[in-house]
Amino acid sequence: MYVLGAGILAHGIAARGPDGVVFANLDLRVEPGSLTVVTGPSGSGRTSLLLTLCGRLRIITGELEVDGFPLPRKARKVRSLIRPARLRPGCELEERHLVREAMTERRLISGTNKASLELGLELVGLELDRSLMVCELPPEEKLLLAVALAAAPAPAGIVVDDVDAGLTQSGRARVWAALREVTRIGMTVIASSTDRPSGDVNVVRLPAGRYYDPTAEIGLPAKAAG
Repeated sequence: MYVLGAGILAHGIAARGPDGVVFANLDLRVEPGSLTVVTGPSGSGRTSLLLTLCGRLRIITGELEVDGFPLPRKARKVRSLIRPARLRPGCELEERHLVREAMTERRLISGTNKASLELGLELVGLELDRSLMVCELPPEEKLLLAVALAAAPAPAGIVVDDVDAGLTQSGRARVWAALREVTRIGMTVIASSTDRPSGDVNVVRLPAGRYYDPTAEIGLPAKAAG
C-alpha cells in the first residue's frame, strides 16, 4: 500500500465554536506524508483545529488549503481526502460493538474491502480477538483499531484526537510508533496531544494568537475562547 499524502497550508486562520472563538491567527504548513502534532492544554482548540483541517468546521478568517483545495469552498472534497480516526466527541468507535462488527461497519461505510482492512490492522501492528467487544480492548488497542479502520481505505490523510488520553507511557509509545508507520506509506497524519512525542515531528502549539471581537467596542459581552 502506498498513498499520495495531502499537504496543508494555512495563514491567519480562525474558527468559532458554539462558545466562541476556539483558535485564531494560526499559520501552519503540513508536508504530505508527515506526522504533525497539535499540542496545548484542554480548551485550547486542538479538536476544533482537527475538525477544521478535515473540512468539518468552517474558518471565519484567513486562508486554508488542503491538497490545493481551498476551504471552506471545497469542504466536501477535503472530507473525502482527510478521514477522522477519532474526534472527540462524536467520532469514536461504538463501545458495544464486537471488533468484527466495527470492521464490517467501516467496510460498508467506506466502501473498502476485507483485504484493505487486514492491511490496515497489519500497518499499525494490531492482532485482535475479533469476538471481543470494543470496550474490552486496552485503551491503546482501541485507538489503534480506530486508526487502522480510518487508514484502510487509503485516504490522503487521517486525523487522530487525544492520542495521549488514558494511555500509559508504554501505550503512548506504541501508538506514536504506529502513527509513524502510517506516514511511512505516504499518508499524512495529524494528531492532537497534551504534549508532543519524542523525536522529529512537526508541532503546532495552541493557543495560537489573540482574536479581535468587535462586540467589545459596543459594550456587549464577548464570547470566551474555547
